[in-house]
Amino acid sequence: MRVSMESKNEMEVMVVTDLAAICRKLAENEALPEALQTKAREFVEEFESLLPSRGEGTAFQHARGEQLLIKIARFLPRVVEVEARPRETVTGQ
Repeated sequence: MRVSMESKNEMEVMVVTDLAAICRKLAENEALPEALQTKAREFVEEFESLLPSRGEGTAFQHARGEQLLIKIARFLPRVVEVEARPRETVTGQ
């Protein structure tokens, strides 16, 4: 299947926008270890640095967006690996 470069770019922007929104929620989630919250925050900041060029980006900016998409996709499985503890351990009861 072949798509135009414009369609491909639109699709990638849509996906990286959604992934950045997920990272924003993860950065605010206190159940996530601080190191993962920090990494999620970094992804949000990187995404926001690309926003001013949305729809008018250079080839370099598109490449940065693609790299960010890949980095976030590789990061998300780490969220699933977070170990849960029994409730009484978490709340101190």
